[in-house]
This record gives sequence, structure tokens and C-alpha cells, in this order.
Amino acid sequence: MNVQEGARRMKHAGQWLVLIPSTIVILSWAAAMAASGLHPGFGIFLGPEIIFAVFALYLGIGGGVLWLAGWIVEGFAKHPG
Repeated sequence: MNVQEGARRMKHAGQWLVLIPSTIVILSWAAAMAASGLHPGFGIFLGPEIIFAVFALYLGIGGGVLWLAGWIVEGFAKHPG
């Protein structure tokens, strides 16, 4: 596998690690709001949603770093001209 293909795969993996957990947190937050009668407040994230939010935060940070690293490696791998 060449460097450009590896960088492309790093970027795609990073994107998925950012987007999937973020979507799960947003959907669980929306479900909690719907269950609480659409009154946002501090009581929404007191259940299992806080665990999902923290887990998604860690995955999102790691995915963002991987996405950025793939972007940087791809920039170094391009040939001028």
C-alpha cells in the first residue's frame, strides 16, 4: 500500500470515528428530550446518556486526530508538479 492510500484510509477512519459517535449522542439526546416532554434541562444527561456523551467525546477526539494526521500525511506524500 502506498502512502497516499494509507493517508486516505486514515482520513476515512477518522471521519467515521467523529461522525458515528456524534450522531449517536445527538439521537440519544433527542430521544431523552422527547421522553422528558421537550423540556431541556440538567436532568437529560443524568442517565446513561452521559456515558455515551463521554465515550463519544473520547472517540471524537481520537477520530479528529486521526483525520488530521491523514490530512497531513497526504500533504507530505503529494509530489510537486
